[in-house]
Amino acid sequence: MKFNCEKCGKVNEGKFDGYDVNELLEGIQFIATKNDDGTCEVRAEDDRELQGLDKKYLLEKAKQFANKNDVFTCLKCGSQIVPDDMLA
Repeated sequence: MKFNCEKCGKVNEGKFDGYDVNELLEGIQFIATKNDDGTCEVRAEDDRELQGLDKKYLLEKAKQFANKNDVFTCLKCGSQIVPDDMLA
C-alpha cells in the first residue's frame, strides 16, 4: 500500500498537520507511512515538538486520524496525495 502523487508517482509517506487531530497540535507536522495491510504508522516530523506532552496518547490519536484520512501532502513536492486504496 502506498500513496499516489500525480507528480511523483507512488510514494511511501504522506504528511498532515496536527490541527486535523486536535487544534492544540496546530503546526506540528505528522508523517504517515502506509503498511501493506492498509493501515498507517505515524510519527512527528520533529519529535521535539511533542516534548512535555503525552506523546504516546497524541501519536495514537494521530494514527487513528491517519487511518481514516484520505488526503495527505507529498513530502517530495508538496502536492496533495491520496492512499492507493482510495483510488478504486
